[in-house]
Amino acid sequence: AWSPTEHVAWETEIPGRGHSSPVIWGDRIFLTTSVEGAEIPGRTAPDHLGFDYKPGYLHPDSVGVDHAYTLEVLAVDARDGRIVWERTVHDGPVYDNRHRKNTYASATVATDGTRVYASFESEGLYAFDVDGTLQWNVSFGGMAKAGLGPGTSPILYEGRLILQADLEMGAGSSIVALDAATGTEAWRTSRTSRRSWATPVLVDAGSRTELVASGADAVVAYDPRTGRELWRTDGTRSHPIPSIVFGHGLVFATAGSSAKVAFAIRVGDVPEAERIAWRHTKGTAYVPSPLAYGDYLYLMTDAGIVTCLDARTGALVYEGGRVPVPATFTASPV
Repeated sequence: AWSPTEHVAWETEIPGRGHSSPVIWGDRIFLTTSVEGAEIPGRTAPDHLGFDYKPGYLHPDSVGVDHAYTLEVLAVDARDGRIVWERTVHDGPVYDNRHRKNTYASATVATDGTRVYASFESEGLYAFDVDGTLQWNVSFGGMAKAGLGPGTSPILYEGRLILQADLEMGAGSSIVALDAATGTEAWRTSRTSRRSWATPVLVDAGSRTELVASGADAVVAYDPRTGRELWRTDGTRSHPIPSIVFGHGLVFATAGSSAKVAFAIRVGDVPEAERIAWRHTKGTAYVPSPLAYGDYLYLMTDAGIVTCLDARTGALVYEGGRVPVPATFTASPV
């Protein structure tokens, strides 16, 4: 256990707010942050679609577009907490609102030890070398997600950077791969999935590697080399915010906004009637991702109540364990 003073080797203040996870490579820690700036009177968010596909939707917790923001990528020395470098990638108005609990720095960076890749969605994707020199950047334009902000993180595979970009009610959604060295687009596959915040996962399916992407309408697997669709099955129905995890030849998808669901999906070449291994309809969370460890899958609700399932069968091992701090949880267990 840790307190603000116990078992702490060092502490470094980072300006602003960021929900991205720190990434460690060697003696460097890479992370992002968002610093709120001056108010911009009269600035409004783009129009959003409701679930009835009609414009004019406004989430009650949407905030932020009426301020300027400074978005930064930082490198910290893992040994002593010293900030090695700090780079500003955006300083000014942002495209859209965010959820009041979200930030504009919520996507976790990816690194291959040569470059660090940071996505800020509507505000761009940036690649730095590990010493902080900008290598390239690309813009995907405005990426509307109901005014709830960013969340999907980029991932690396065989020299390519892959990003899932599910927008509004599905029009314009895609999954795209860029050359990690140059930012040049390698492939792009259109999707019909509505807005999501989950990060895709690469899984070993035996004879091939599959890129599996969560979605409200469907969970879909792609060939990460070409973007070709390999299979698809049921989606989460609720907002796909938690990321997929993998184990025992299964991927586990969860959601917990309007519908509470966790289900296990067989990867590889299996009959479509056998694709879904099991379902569980209790104990999932709005934001936190599940944890697959050993033979078990751990779920945590927004209130910090833990459920443990047998990963292979979905059988309940226990439920009702509670984190001993009354709070609302949005971080994922590790």
